[in-house]
Order: sequence, then structure tokens, then C-alpha cells
Amino acid sequence: MRTAFSSGVAIAMSMACAGVSAEPAYPSRPIRIIVPFTAGSTSDITARAVAARIGPPLGQPVIVENRPGANGMLGMQATARSIPDGYTLVLSSASSTMVPPALLKAPPFDPRKHFTPISLVAATPLLLVTRKDASINSISDLIAQAKRAPGTVTYGSSAGLYQLAMESLNQQAGTDIAPIPYKGPTEAETDLVGGRITVAPDSVGPILPHIRSGRIKPLAMLSAKRSDALPDTPTMQELGYKDFDFTGWLGLLAPAGTPPEIVRRLNVEIVKAVESGEVRHQFSLLGIEAKSSTPEAYTSLIARDTARYVRIAELARIEKQ
Repeated sequence: MRTAFSSGVAIAMSMACAGVSAEPAYPSRPIRIIVPFTAGSTSDITARAVAARIGPPLGQPVIVENRPGANGMLGMQATARSIPDGYTLVLSSASSTMVPPALLKAPPFDPRKHFTPISLVAATPLLLVTRKDASINSISDLIAQAKRAPGTVTYGSSAGLYQLAMESLNQQAGTDIAPIPYKGPTEAETDLVGGRITVAPDSVGPILPHIRSGRIKPLAMLSAKRSDALPDTPTMQELGYKDFDFTGWLGLLAPAGTPPEIVRRLNVEIVKAVESGEVRHQFSLLGIEAKSSTPEAYTSLIARDTARYVRIAELARIEKQ
């Protein structure tokens, strides 16, 4: 005879099995990548290229959502506050991830505590440029002019990473090249060509067409390596500036607490996408370098560069906003 106890056990087991089967395998619905910058930006194009490649093997659409504002802070905050279930990611940059602790009194998040790194996606090399008809043709010319006429040499400051790079130059060269703030690189470039500022840091991709057209000339790479697009432009390290390396990393993060198995699954597909010939070619046309990583390597990079930028800001006595 079937006892009440055995019936209860059967019912409990049945309910447990039903609960297990009701939990669908990841992913069971569309995944969202938040881009904290405008449509058409390098970050946006990068995110869409990766999203198009990882959607099919994951079996779900990967939707890119632009949420610009506050130098990337709005999109980063939205991701940090999302449920850590693998369905909300963010395409982060160095300026929106590692720079805020160096420049803000009260950053809205801690990149080392509020996010789970998944993989790097690209490296965006930075360089320093001036207008084509300027008398400055090298970094040594720039330094000489800055020392000869203190207070007259300026740079366009359109991103936190650019400011830190130029303040590092000031520290090592013993100069006081002054920042002129801009909302974005396009505005700085307009004033550079117009002669209202002396030099401007920028990413290789956006500025490359203007170099090729002859409006602007490069002085040096601010990143550690020469750019394939500008093989004759030396790096600051080659010119004797120690440990000078400012690279605009792009990578995908999830909210802190995202399950490790989901992070691993996403990492596998993202690495495949970034290493594909199609994406590598697409990125090269943008002047950026396809660059994937393990979650652990990306975690180490964020910790290292965040600490490095904080030190640079402190040495330069940059007042936090």
C-alpha cells in the first residue's frame, strides 16, 4: 500500500524536477550590450561588430543599446545596477572604467568591485597631433617651445585618458602645457586646425582621415606600440619617455556577481568573434586593434591601469571634480 509519506516524497521530487526543468539553459532570451557613447562612435561600431558575431552561436539576438551621457558614466551605472544574470553587458572603455577613480571625488562605481570582466575586445592606440602648417614637427620641438614661452602652449582635453597622458608628458618633460577643455575630440580638432590650440591627443581611427588629407600631422604615439596605420610615427617610449603607455582599451563587462559559468560561455564566443578574420579586418579599417583576453587578464589590466592613473593624477595635482 502506498503510504502518505511515500506519496509526499513523490510529490516533493516531482516538484523539484519540475523546478529544475523550468530553469532554462543560458541564454534563453536576448542579451543586451549597453554602449555608454553615441551611435556611430568607435565604441558603438565595435560593439555592433562583436554582437553580430556572438548572437548566432549563443542562439539569441544580441542587442546594442546606446546610453550616452556623463562621459560614459550613465551606461556604466546602468550596467552595475543590473541583475547579474548575463543578460546585460557593457562595452567599456579606459576613460569610462579606469579613469574615473583618478579624476572624480565620488566615482559612481568602483571598476574593481562593481563589474565582472569578460574579455577585452579592442585596443585603440592614441597619438598626439598638431595642425599641418604648425612650426612644431616633433615632440622635441613641442617641448622646446613650451619651455621657451611658458603658458603659451596648449592641448585639447576632450577625455580623461587624454588629460592623464598629457599630464604625464608634463611631469617627465618638466613643462606646463595647459589643458583647454572640450566636450569631444571633434571640437578639439576644429580648434586645432583653426590654430586656437597647439596640440591634441586623439585616437588613431577618427583622426587618420585628417592626417591622410593633410590637415593634421602626427607627432608621436602615446601608446606603447607604433600603429600599423602610421608606421613612421615614433612612440613616446622610443623618444625616451619612460613607461609612457596610454591605450584606449575596449572590453565587455558584466555586473559583479555574474555566475562564472556564464562568464566562461560569453568569453568563449567573444574571443572567437574578436579573433575572426572578418572582425579583425573591420577593426583595422577603424584604426583599432582586435584584442581578446581571458577574464583574469582583463581583471588584472583594470586593477593595474586604475592604480596607475590614480598615481599620475596625484603627481600632477589634478583637482578632482
